[in-house]
Amino acid sequence: MKTIAGYIRDYLREEWDARFFALVGLFLLVSFVVNFGLIPEVAITSKLREPGQQFLFYLAFYGVPFLFTIVARAASKRDFTMLRSRRFWGVSGFTIVVLACYVVLHRVPYYVYYNYPSLYEGFDPQVRVFVARCVSNFVAPAIMAIPLLVYWYRFDRHEMRVYGFDKRTIDLKPYFVLLLLLVPLLVAVSFTDDFQRAYPRLKFGWPIHTLPLDKAYLASTFEICYGADFVFVEFFFRGFMVLGLARVMGTSAIMAMVPVYAFLHFEKPLIEALSSIFGGLALGVISYRTNSIYGGIVLHLGIAYVMELAGAIHYTGW
Repeated sequence: MKTIAGYIRDYLREEWDARFFALVGLFLLVSFVVNFGLIPEVAITSKLREPGQQFLFYLAFYGVPFLFTIVARAASKRDFTMLRSRRFWGVSGFTIVVLACYVVLHRVPYYVYYNYPSLYEGFDPQVRVFVARCVSNFVAPAIMAIPLLVYWYRFDRHEMRVYGFDKRTIDLKPYFVLLLLLVPLLVAVSFTDDFQRAYPRLKFGWPIHTLPLDKAYLASTFEICYGADFVFVEFFFRGFMVLGLARVMGTSAIMAMVPVYAFLHFEKPLIEALSSIFGGLALGVISYRTNSIYGGIVLHLGIAYVMELAGAIHYTGW
């Protein structure tokens, strides 16, 4: 615990810039008010039926917070050198394109289900939505890991192991301790209406008329696919966006990641979206200091599964 707190304390001491953090904080405040009080992201994306339309939307949706943070950092330092770099614009464009593709690919199985239902004819009708959800959680990260690995092989393989997949530089015990300390807070949050509407994620599209053994098999399959998605999130946000982009942006990559990560949570409950700001920053700092994403994977997967379990208890009335 002291090690983790030390990483964050040192980062804030070294990188603190009141004007910069105030600008990013104001931007996030306005963004949260708009999304959770005026025009939710889902209200827009629900009207964009075609994957191509969604892709263009998400290019802007994630590109704006990313570029705002970079420009705000440059303005606070009065140093715009990075913004004149072709390499910066190349890797920035690549980053946002990969993220937009990842989010859209999550939606493609549902698009196929509603527009080309014949492709699901090999599955029992009551499990088709469930299958679409599992495919969404597993296939999107599997596909989008490919361009990240290609980029690493082309540009960074001589400098680091695959973005954060390095156990040599991290002791995981503090992360398990922190996870245990977070469990009471997660349990308390699980009693809110927003939480119980959103969790467990397993309940959406769940096939009701199945045998107990089938239910256990389906539940295990879903949670494995669900967990795979969280591993990719750490790989992308704390691995590629922090460790990979730091080769171009230095420590600015950490804060550039945070608002984008918060925007990824705009379809989640408000408390979860707000916590993603602080959690994203903390995990970004940890990744940068340790050159490893394993601590983030432990925390992210642990929190996700605790939330699933708490949601299931409330949902079933155990």
